[in-house]
Amino acid sequence: MVLRIFLTITAGVFCVVVQASSGSGEAGASPYYEITTPFVVNLQDETATKFLQVNAQLRLNRPDLKSQVTRYLPMIQHSMMLLLSEQDAKVIRSVEGKQKLREQALKEIQTVLEKETGEPVVAEVLFTGFIIQ
Repeated sequence: MVLRIFLTITAGVFCVVVQASSGSGEAGASPYYEITTPFVVNLQDETATKFLQVNAQLRLNRPDLKSQVTRYLPMIQHSMMLLLSEQDAKVIRSVEGKQKLREQALKEIQTVLEKETGEPVVAEVLFTGFIIQ
């Protein structure tokens, strides 16, 4: 009987510890938002048809802003498609070109979200995949 009570109490404490450490609260939430659909656009190029495929993640100012990004994702995707499709393949091949494009993407996304929510929401745009073909 004593062993059964001990095991029941131990199991109950273990469940509480596991639940507290796995935390569904915002303190441990990731500030990253993955745009799951890659951007695929035609690029400006004088010699041949070129395509650009970009996978992106957004680092948010706060994890609780993910719902704002989800709500306005179509507008974000639209502005990103326009920005990406006006790029010159030669320019964005370089690291400097990619970095400048990331900065432009951040400004575009912040403009959309500030207009809709009153705050920039996104702190950084990260390219997690970048293919020119």
